Amino acid sequence: MLVEICVSCVKALNLASKFGADRVELCQELSCGGLTPSIALVKRSVALGMNTQVLIRPRSGDFVYDEDEKIQMMEDVVHYQKLGIQGIVVGALNEERSLDISFLKRLRMLTPNIELTFHKAFDDIDNWQKAIEQLISMKFDRILTSGCEVNVFEGKERLKEIIEFASGRIQILPGGGISPENIGKIIEFLKPNALHFSGTQKQRREKSKYFISEVLLVDEKKLKFLMDSSRRSSNRTT
Repeated sequence: MLVEICVSCVKALNLASKFGADRVELCQELSCGGLTPSIALVKRSVALGMNTQVLIRPRSGDFVYDEDEKIQMMEDVVHYQKLGIQGIVVGALNEERSLDISFLKRLRMLTPNIELTFHKAFDDIDNWQKAIEQLISMKFDRILTSGCEVNVFEGKERLKEIIEFASGRIQILPGGGISPENIGKIIEFLKPNALHFSGTQKQRREKSKYFISEVLLVDEKKLKFLMDSSRRSSNRTT
């Protein structure tokens, strides 16, 4: 099974390398679903020789972007490619909660030689069958999804439908809310060829009078457990 780890800091990146992750998706601010990562983190990942996928998301909230945000995203896409990455992770919708086709085509034109993943904005789409056909026609490489639910376990029934509908024409990457408590059941039910998880835990940061918040930070034991569970599953199926 291919394992992609969602990485938001150097510690998580080093652990992903240590545990032999097949791929990393780089971002920051996991507590809001992830935003575009720092240049330093991307450079570090490339230097480690990791298969590096970079999330391009300029802000938290929905995935309907105005023209200024789209220009920012396109400039980021051009810039990060120069660092030697293997792929970009993006998502954009319109007011009707369907794909922003014209913008996504512009992004694909900017990325002819690297992979393109459509992220969990997919789970906001009403007509997922139509969206899959459109993403295939635009030559996207994969879709990151929780099966149109808050996490993979809740969305496993729909995920099975999505995997069967895609039928190998585009990679379906289950991700979101995979934990030590549910990974075994998810693998047993879906029998996926790839998984995406972060291995993080909530931590409260309160060494400031004004900026106190809960953040998601990598937990080494949790990440190792998820990696080991994925590898055991791969060994059983080979």
